[in-house]
This record gives sequence, C-alpha cells and structure tokens, in this order.
Amino acid sequence: MIAEIRKLAVSNREGMTLVEVLVGMTIFAIGLLGLSQVMFGVIRSNMSSKNTGIATNLAHQRLEQIMSSTRYGAINAGNFPDEDYGQIGGGASEFQKFKRTVAIADSTNALGNSVMKEITVRVEWRDRGKLRDVELNSSICRFKDVSL
Repeated sequence: MIAEIRKLAVSNREGMTLVEVLVGMTIFAIGLLGLSQVMFGVIRSNMSSKNTGIATNLAHQRLEQIMSSTRYGAINAGNFPDEDYGQIGGGASEFQKFKRTVAIADSTNALGNSVMKEITVRVEWRDRGKLRDVELNSSICRFKDVSL
C-alpha cells in the first residue's frame, strides 16, 4: 500500500524537470543573443547615418558660403581654403573627425573670359576604418560683361 501511494505521488507531481528548465533557458539565451546582434547593428547604422548627416550639412554650409559670394571674381580656392581634420568650426569637438576640401574650376568662352565656375565641396571622415565622403557639386555663371 505504501508503494502504491509513492507511485501516485510521483506520477501526479506538476511542474517541470531541471532538464526542461535548462532547455528553456538555453532557447531564451539564444534568442537574446540574436536580438543583441540586431541592436548592435542598429546602433552602428545610426552612428553612420549621423556622420553622413553632419558631413552633408558641412558640405552644404561651405557651398552656400561660396554661392553667396558677392563678387564673381572672389570665387576662387584661395578665398575658400581646405580645412583639415580638427579645423572645421574652429576645432569644435563634434567636427574633429571631418575634413573639408573645395575645388573650383573655371570654364571660359572662346575669348578666354571666365563665364562659369564648377564648384565641388567634399567632406570626408573615417568610419570603422573605412574612408567615407560626401561630395556636393554646383555651378555659378557670370551674367555681367560676358562676351560670347
């Protein structure tokens, strides 16, 4: 009779065994590892997007400075010098990793007069060991005193 009571007590137990708990925890841990990899990827992508946005704004800012120049003759590389790493914005910490270069090319007419300038502003930075860059291009034409 005592043996039958022990059989009933063991067979009617509710709950999980240690093996079932360990298997469940292992599956949960694998799921968390996969989720953490996704989160790290999102963080890296967010940082890369932030740097691209800053670089685009820096290039646009310089292009606007050039385009708003009051004199056509003042638009030359000497008036808009390149800025190396740490020089943009007076060395502001958020711009330390960026370098900005300006290229201005003259287009002339048949008489050798400058009638158009091609402006290229390039901002570059390093992201996880790779060189990244943003480049903006524009043109400005000279309408006064142009002989074709």
